Parts: sequence; C-alpha cells; structure tokens
Amino acid sequence: MRRNLILQAACCLVAILTGCSKDALKKATVAAGTDSKSHLSVASTGTDNTNPYRGINWADPNGNEGPSRVVLPSGLTASMTATAAAAVGTRISNAVKASGGTTIRMPINPWTASSSTYWPVYQAAINAIVANSCKVILCYWPVGVHHVPDTTQWKTMWQTVNNVYKNNASVLYEPINEPVDYSSTDLNNLYANFLTTFSPANGKCILDGTGYAADVTAVGADSRLVNQYLGLHCYWWFWGSYNVWSSYYSDMSTRTGSYASRTVVTEIGIETFRNMSFWWQWNTGVYVDQAFLTGALSYARDNSMGTIAWSGVNDIDTYRWYKANDTLVEVSPGTANMYRWSWKLTASPVWLGPVADGRYKLQNRASGLMLDNLGSTTDNTSVAQWAASTSLNQQWDISYTNGYYTLSCVTGKECLDVGTNTASGSTVNQYVVNTNSTQRWSLVSTGDGYYRIINLSTGKCLDTGGQTTNGTSVQQWPNGTSTNQQWKLTQQ
Repeated sequence: MRRNLILQAACCLVAILTGCSKDALKKATVAAGTDSKSHLSVASTGTDNTNPYRGINWADPNGNEGPSRVVLPSGLTASMTATAAAAVGTRISNAVKASGGTTIRMPINPWTASSSTYWPVYQAAINAIVANSCKVILCYWPVGVHHVPDTTQWKTMWQTVNNVYKNNASVLYEPINEPVDYSSTDLNNLYANFLTTFSPANGKCILDGTGYAADVTAVGADSRLVNQYLGLHCYWWFWGSYNVWSSYYSDMSTRTGSYASRTVVTEIGIETFRNMSFWWQWNTGVYVDQAFLTGALSYARDNSMGTIAWSGVNDIDTYRWYKANDTLVEVSPGTANMYRWSWKLTASPVWLGPVADGRYKLQNRASGLMLDNLGSTTDNTSVAQWAASTSLNQQWDISYTNGYYTLSCVTGKECLDVGTNTASGSTVNQYVVNTNSTQRWSLVSTGDGYYRIINLSTGKCLDTGGQTTNGTSVQQWPNGTSTNQQWKLTQQ
C-alpha cells in the first residue's frame, strides 16, 4: 500500500545497535494472557517464529493493483526480456541480502499471470531472486476494491502461479492484500476455499488479517487455516497517535494476540525521506512515527517476527528503503539499522556519513562554548552559544538521510535551519523538521577531531562570528580556515 500522508515533524534520540527492547513490558504482556507463542501453530507450520521472512517490498510505483495491465515493479518494463528481468531481480536481491534481508514481496494480478509475453519475464525476475537464495512473497492486489471482484479470474491467476511454484518452498502466496471489504467470517471462508482449491503445503501461504490486515486474531483462530502463516500490516495511523513507543508495542501485541509465531509483518514503514532517521529511542514525547517504529519493531524483535519494510524498491515512494532500483543505496541507514536490530542480526550498524546517528553536544573550537537553543521551542528563533552545562538545550540529535544531516535540539525538537537568511553573518535559526534544504547540513572533518557544518542551501558554515559571550547568536559564513566554524562533536 502506497502512503502519501504528510507526517508531522520528527526528532530522534539514544543508543545504537546494541540496545534491546523493554523486557519488563514483554513480561507484563505475557502475564496478561497474550503470550506470543502459539504451540498449535508451531506444530502446524514447522517453525516457532517467522524471523526468516525479513526484507522489503518491491513495488510498482504506479500502483500494485495495475488496473488492466501487468504489474511493473520499479526496474521492470512490459517490453523487457527475461534475461534483463533476471538481472534486475539479481541486483535487487543482492542489495537485500547485503542489508540483512532474506525476502522480497512482489505484487501479482490477473493481467500479469495471463500475459503470454510478460509472465515468463516476471517469472525470470522471481526465479533470479530465488536462485540468489532469497524468498519471494507473491501478493494479489485487487483493483479499486478490497475484495476479490471476480472469483473465477482470481482462481485462474492463482492456478497459473501454482502450476509453476506449487513445489517451490521459496515462493509463498498471499491470496489477497488488505481485505477490508470482508467480514471475518467471509474472509476466513475465502481463505478456506483457497486452501481447499490449491492444497498448498504447510506454511506456503500468508493470510492477511482482517481490515487493512491490521489484526490477525480472527484469522488465526480459525482451525481450518492453522497450517498457514498470518499477514499483519503496521502503520501508525492504523492504531492511533501516541508519543511513546510502549503504546504501539501494546497495540501490536493486542492485534497479534497469541499468533506471533505464525505472523509475518508484510508491510511496516515510515517515510524515510523525512530528513531525519528513525534509529530507536525510548523517550516519551517523540513524534508518532518514531514512537510507532520503535514500539512495533521492538515487539517484532521480542517475538522473533519477520518484518517486510514498506516499501523497499519503489522509485517514487517516500517510504522506500533504497534510493532507486539502479541506485541501491539506503536512503536512511538509521531506519534500516532499526530493522536489522529487530531481525536480531549481529552485524555492526551501517552508517554512510562521517558520524553515526546519535545525540551529540557541539563545542566551538574558538570560543569553547556549546551550541545551545536557549530553551526556545518556537520557529524562527535564533540559535546561540553558551558555556557547557547538563542542559538539554545543548544536546542535539544528529541524523543522516539521503546524503545530509539534520540537527534537532532535544529541547523542542526543532532543527538547525538558516531559513531565508543567506547573507554572510546572518543568524542561524531553528524550525520544525521539514524537507527544505535550509535545514540540511554536511559534516566535513578538519582531520583533527573537529568538523565544519555546511548548509546545503547556502553553502555557508555554522560559525560563531568570533563572539565568545554566553547567549550570542550563531551565524553563517563562507567556508574558510577559521576556528570559529570548527566544532567538536561529543556523543552523549
């Protein structure tokens, strides 16, 4: 599902990849009767968790439903050869493996499976992914509705798929995406009929939960469906607006119930192009998408649940994991690191910039004073310098997204921003996080432990202007050798 909501502003805080979620909350959840392990499902699917299914969605930027046309995930075209499609599948699966993933979810629709020219091409992409030791989830997107509008056409599509992949354990079926239009009874009957028709192996299918796949408990409880996995979709606006991770953790527990060991989160995501990364934090008072991703992924981690990021490869979606299908660089490594942490990987965090995402104090080399927002929480107020203290006014969350850094003060969560000021000596202010280049900065090392902080919009550096008094405003000046524009970053 493509998301085009404009979210509110963001900030980030604490610990890198060695942190862990709150075991006390998990124990309380289990004690309340929502133990994530379903012993019946373990026996039925042959696994006690879904962590092996982790990765990204490879989506059609013009809509996975593809009305009256084949689906075209970014990088594929209707006229390409099977050899070319296989090369794209290999390239993307290589990137997913390098990011720590194992699984790619792809759309399927009746026109794709019925095309005598394109279906072999689409198979070539799927087969290349599988040959590269990855798994594929094929999911059906209905057009314009959230039910199967033509059962005969739908079954014909799945029969075509099943003729090729019935015995391929690396290709899973998701019969329908987000079946909002069905009651739980009708949805379970649809699934039961599907299983009777195609007789899939245990664990061959992922059955979306009710509504926007936002609750798996009703599907999980049906004894006819016990041999298959369950599909959960997670977005913050599905569950309400909270400013603390534990609220989303608890909500995810409720919507998963006792079926975590069968549940694959086939969509979960936030906007990666928010100019702030979403490395985890545990504070109260953060923005909803930060709290959501922290809580949801910590629950998935605690219960060894697989998560498939929305999206992954989709060349226009602001939620995407990679910049483009042919530029497979992570847009927001801090966000991707959260998933890797949730997947319980032991690899070191991935950082693309010169410093890791984190909370820092910034001390000017010339004045010895600290970058300080003076406690202001108002847009367009100037940022100053002050003698070192323990105040949160001097602590800044620094995060890297799409090539540049954002610096957000812990007090007020506002970001370092030049606004409309472009002249040398003009003040540097703070604004709520946005997508403007005026609050995007490069960190350039001087080679001796200090950094120049250079604004993307003006090309000028964060500079004290030679002032050494508490409360004096920070300015911007052209890049030079002055120690007025050299800053020491000390991680908190």
